[in-house]
Amino acid sequence: MKLTSAFFHLCMLMACAIVAQARQLPDLKTILDPQKNNPVIEIPAGKYQLNNMVNGAYLFANLNNVEIRGNGASIICNSQELAFRFLNCTNIKISGFSIDYDPLCFTQGVIVAKDPGNTWFEVEIDPGYPIENVRNARVQFYDPNTRQLKRNSITTGEGHYSAFQHITGTRRFRLTKNNPWVAYEKVGDLVVLDVVSTKANPAAHAFQLEKCVNATVEDVTIYGSNSFSFFERDCRGTHYNRCKVGRGPVAPGMPARLRSGNADGIHSSLASIGPLVENCDIKHNGDDCIIVCGRSFPICRIDSATNSIYLLSREGNLVFYAGDTLQHVLFAGIKSGKAKVQAFEPYTPSVAERQAVMAMYPELLFQANYTRGARITLDTLPAMAIGDMIYNESHTGKGFVIRNNKVGYNRSRGILIKSSNGIVHDNEITGTAMNGILVGPEIHWMGGGFADHVEIRHNRLFECMFEKTNPGMPPGALSVFCANGPQIPSAGAFGQINVHHNTIQKSPYPGMVFTSVIGLQQSANNVAPYPCGSREHGKRFNTVFTVPVWEKNNTP
Repeated sequence: MKLTSAFFHLCMLMACAIVAQARQLPDLKTILDPQKNNPVIEIPAGKYQLNNMVNGAYLFANLNNVEIRGNGASIICNSQELAFRFLNCTNIKISGFSIDYDPLCFTQGVIVAKDPGNTWFEVEIDPGYPIENVRNARVQFYDPNTRQLKRNSITTGEGHYSAFQHITGTRRFRLTKNNPWVAYEKVGDLVVLDVVSTKANPAAHAFQLEKCVNATVEDVTIYGSNSFSFFERDCRGTHYNRCKVGRGPVAPGMPARLRSGNADGIHSSLASIGPLVENCDIKHNGDDCIIVCGRSFPICRIDSATNSIYLLSREGNLVFYAGDTLQHVLFAGIKSGKAKVQAFEPYTPSVAERQAVMAMYPELLFQANYTRGARITLDTLPAMAIGDMIYNESHTGKGFVIRNNKVGYNRSRGILIKSSNGIVHDNEITGTAMNGILVGPEIHWMGGGFADHVEIRHNRLFECMFEKTNPGMPPGALSVFCANGPQIPSAGAFGQINVHHNTIQKSPYPGMVFTSVIGLQQSANNVAPYPCGSREHGKRFNTVFTVPVWEKNNTP
């Protein structure tokens, strides 16, 4: 229905009033600063502005046995960047508040025009939503009737478009495709796009723990983020309880929000002991809901005289410590020997070293960014070759527990595991465009962690794998899957995987997929038939689509 000019003007006035109100909120920094040395830090009930536009993220560093009580407070950030950073903290508890953004970290609207030749479409932004600093980094299509992600569609990014234009004097954006790809979008569909900070290189995520031990995060709600909502890196034993990532409130007259955070909900990376995530509600975010992972690195040089290996990396600040255990993985994707770190130092790989490895990994993402590296001296040097992989087994989140959570309504996976010695149980996973539960190292991401001793039980999966068919995507609503390029490794990528008493409904066959496992046990799982038309996710791996469970290269 077309808005009248009077109603449109009213919506704009209300939106401006909300922005003005946010600017008049009490400043949170003046509440927190005087309490820096207190064993209990109180945020009184109320609504506050966190002025991260001027001050950046609020930093809590080197806290020990401190409790931060939110008392139900609402915290509004005025820049689409990190809100809170916790660094080198031990035995802290953070509870009882919500984080939101004004301006939001995304905007949304409706497709009002589309080229019959399928080369462009135009989006009219909804009243009250931002039209400044809009980007096409993550463009998602929603059904106008359900207001959920559009079925049999895809999420697109900047690489899908040759042009992105704000039409002067309007609330419209035109997105011109780089080729006539199909997301089955049509006039009337809803679209979400990213909104970015005006600051150069704004810090990513909303809530970050780094090098923290035994942190408890309880009853914290995040309604938006420029990337991950909750992010932890190099932590130990974090406990998330009753946390939420969800679609936030709107002012009267504004259409309801379509998205929560722009990327992952809870992302645990490189933990020495994995997180306990329980009773959380993680939905409507722009990528995976819950992920536990490490990081893998291709080997570019070997020096047997000094027991040293040289690794390629696309990031700095790598997590390796003396005494850590490294897992060696053959290029074929099978785990091999282990070794201990004796020394670690940064290393800049040569062009020839980079080219040699990239030739072996043509599907590796972000290849141009693999300009850094590390030299690691080991206590012993397993037999290995250029192109094999290494990951830090001591920092993959081993010992994780993911239980009693409700996740979904997102464009990718509900729960993604790249770790070992953990359990995923009694979770409810609904409406994931990709796998509901995926256990896999994702070699093209160098995600790290080839799982061992993982139990998956009593989970309920409903309406997963609804994205448009992707022949290269891991198949299965519940999937334990490894592939290097088109090749599925023989048994040995995973070990001792036990999957039982899970139910899968309204998801395409095969509902469960298991590959490359030594010691696979599966029993008492229920996969309901669901004739959903053409869905051939994973076709490049010769997946069989007529059976509830598909296995390849496993041993008992």
